[in-house]
Amino acid sequence: MELSPNCAIFRPKISGIDPDTILRIHGYKDPKKVKPIIKDTAEAMLITGMSLFEPLIYYREVEIQSLDGAHLHLDRNATTLTNPDFGTLLSGCSHIVVFLLTLGYAADKKSIELTSRDDLLEAVFLETACWLGIERATRCFADEVRTTAEISNCRITRRLAPGYKDWALTDQKQLFSLFKDTDIEITLLDSDCMQPKMSRSGIYGVAPKVRN
Repeated sequence: MELSPNCAIFRPKISGIDPDTILRIHGYKDPKKVKPIIKDTAEAMLITGMSLFEPLIYYREVEIQSLDGAHLHLDRNATTLTNPDFGTLLSGCSHIVVFLLTLGYAADKKSIELTSRDDLLEAVFLETACWLGIERATRCFADEVRTTAEISNCRITRRLAPGYKDWALTDQKQLFSLFKDTDIEITLLDSDCMQPKMSRSGIYGVAPKVRN
């Protein structure tokens, strides 16, 4: 794999996922009252998912050229991202950290295999375990970005991503363009969704802390 000089890789650690969380997401509010076969399936799919996860994050710091209301100009004005929330949330930021996260193809393949065998409960629980894994991986990366920012007495914003709230999913193309010189294991489809399916993109704004 080839990485461009201004792109790095972070391998997040995924832990702390409880099978009861999977059950609660699917409406089983009291795990003690869940039928053993359902609880055992949730536990088995979590173990399966954890064994398949190959979490990988490509990221880079990009200087903000200018912020014009909803329009964020980056990379020597070669890339423009558009989100109505930028004007408020990125005010005062000097740069952003942009990232692409994936759990790899193995979990996707297993999900397809389960569905093809009509093991639908297993497939649903596995997908839930995967998304919980993505949440844990994202949190791990955010902690790393925050820790790095604090060394320079900076803070980070919450995560922003195409497809969330008012940021159009079509902006994925612009976000991916920031990795155009990097050989990455994530593909952007014509639908602006990512492959592997268990992937996520986003940015964090970085700004100096305000002195009291």
